[in-house]
Amino acid sequence: MDKKQLRITYTFLRRCAFVYISLPLLCFFLFWIKWYFAVIACLALAACLLTAEENNLLKRLIKKEAKTDTAEKSIVISKTVLAEVILVSLVYLILCGIGRLWAQSTDYMWRNAIFRDLIVRDWPVYYDKFKGALSYYIGMWLPAAAPAKLVYLICGDTEIAFMAGNLLLLVYFTAGLSILFLLLFMYFQTANAKQIFLVVTGLIFFSGMDVLGLNFVPGYYHLEWWSHYFQYSSLTTCLCWVFNQTLVPWICTVLLLLEEDISNYVFIGMACLFTGPFPFIGLFVYCIANGIVRGVKMIRSKETGRFVKETASISNICAALIIFPIIGSYLLSNTLMGQQSVETGVNSGIASWETVKLIMYLRFVIIEFGALAGLIAKRNKKNCLFYVTVLQLLVYPFFNLGVNSDFTMRASIPAVFMLYVFCYKYLLTEKVIVPATSETEAENPKKNKNVTNVNVFYVIVVIFLVIGAVTPCVEFYRGFYQVWLRGINDPATDNYITLNHEANPVDPDSSWPPTNFVSVDYDNTAFFKYLARK
Repeated sequence: MDKKQLRITYTFLRRCAFVYISLPLLCFFLFWIKWYFAVIACLALAACLLTAEENNLLKRLIKKEAKTDTAEKSIVISKTVLAEVILVSLVYLILCGIGRLWAQSTDYMWRNAIFRDLIVRDWPVYYDKFKGALSYYIGMWLPAAAPAKLVYLICGDTEIAFMAGNLLLLVYFTAGLSILFLLLFMYFQTANAKQIFLVVTGLIFFSGMDVLGLNFVPGYYHLEWWSHYFQYSSLTTCLCWVFNQTLVPWICTVLLLLEEDISNYVFIGMACLFTGPFPFIGLFVYCIANGIVRGVKMIRSKETGRFVKETASISNICAALIIFPIIGSYLLSNTLMGQQSVETGVNSGIASWETVKLIMYLRFVIIEFGALAGLIAKRNKKNCLFYVTVLQLLVYPFFNLGVNSDFTMRASIPAVFMLYVFCYKYLLTEKVIVPATSETEAENPKKNKNVTNVNVFYVIVVIFLVIGAVTPCVEFYRGFYQVWLRGINDPATDNYITLNHEANPVDPDSSWPPTNFVSVDYDNTAFFKYLARK
C-alpha cells in the first residue's frame, strides 16, 4: 500500500465511534449524579465499550477463540483526501453556526444560554431565580463544557470561557462529523476521491424539494415551512437549528447499518437518547425492525440460542438496566416532557382532516420524500429498512407532540438521514449509462452492439437532488446575509445569556421559566430527589 494512503479497519473506526458517542454519557455520570451511582454507571458504560469489541478479552476467555481479521471490512483512503474531509467538515460546521465564528440561527439564543450556564454554573445546573434545574438533552455540550469550566475557573471571565467552550465544541463536532463521513465511506465502500466527494457533498445538500412547495404556498422565507403544518428538515437545517440532537443520531444510524448483530443496540440507543429523545424514537423503530428480521432469520437457521445471547448481551443488559433508568429519569424530570401526551392529527393541533389539509399532506409526502423513494424503490425492494423508512415518514405527520411540529421534525431525523443513504447508495451502485438489454438486441440483431441506453431513473434522481439542494443553499444564504447585516456576533442569537431570570428578559409578556428546558419544582422528580448531586 502507498505510504500516502491509510487503511482504516471497521474495528478501529467502530471503536472511535463508540468512544465518541459515550463521552456525553461519561461526563454526565461523573459530574451530575451522586458518586456511588456514578461508579456503578461508569462501570456499566465501561462494560458496554469493552464487550462491544468483536475480539474482546471476555469472549476469548469464554470461547477460547479469537476472531481473525483476514476478511475484516476496511477502506483505503488517501491522507490528503482525509485531511480535505476534515477541513470540509470544519468549514461546514462553521457555516452552520457551531463555534460561534459565523452567523447562527435564532434557535441559538436558547442554546447559547444553556451552553453558557453549563460552563459557568455548577453541575447539576440549578436556578435560584426560580425553583428549577436544567433538564434537557444536553449531551453534545458536555464534552466541550467540561474543559471550558477549567478555563472559567482559571481566568474568571465568562466571555473568555464561553469563547473557549465554543471553539472546543467546534473541535468536538468536527471530530464527530469526520467519524460519520468515514463510517459512510465504510458502508458505501467508496473507492476513489470522486465517490468520496459525492458522499460528502450529498450529505451537505440533501433535502426534500421544498422549493417546489412554494408554488403552492408562496411568501415563506423559510422554505421548509411551505406546508404550514409539518416539516422534514434537511440535514443542513438540522445542524443549523438543532445541532445538539443531530450528529450522534446520525452516527448511531450508520452504526446500525454496519453492525453484524444486535448485541450493542441498547447501548447505541442510550447514546442517541441522551442527545435527542425524538430522534431516539426514530432510531428505536430501526432497532426493532432489524431485531425482528435478524430473529426470524436465525430461528429459521436454527440459531435461536445465538440470537438470545445477542439480545441478552452484557452491553444490552448494562445499558438497559443501569444507563437507561438514569438518563430516562433525568429527561423525564423536564417539566414540559413530563406533561406531554401524544395527540393524533395534523401538527397544527387540528384533530380533524379537512380536505385542504389532506391535499397538503399528499403534496408534502410527494415533495419531501415520496418522489425520491419511488424512483429508488426497485433497487431496495428487498431491503426491510427502506420500507421502515418510508413508513416512518408517512406516519410522523399524524402525531402531535411538543411545540412547532417538534415530533414530526425531529423524530424523522434518522429516517431522513436514511433516505439520504439509500439515494446515494443508488447513485454509487447504479450507472447513468447502461448497456442495451438483450431483449433489444434480439429485436434488432443488426443494431450496433456498442449502443447504450440512458438510465432515466438515475437522471431524474439527480435532478430531484439538485432541486432539493436549494434548501441548504437558502440556509447558507441566510448565514451570509445575517453576517452582512449584523456581523458575526449577532446579539439576536445570544440575548438570554442565562436561563437564570425571574421573568423573560426578551419578552416580558411571555411565561417564565422556559419549561421545555428546565425542571420546575425539581425536588419532586425522581432524578433530582434520588440520583442528582446536591
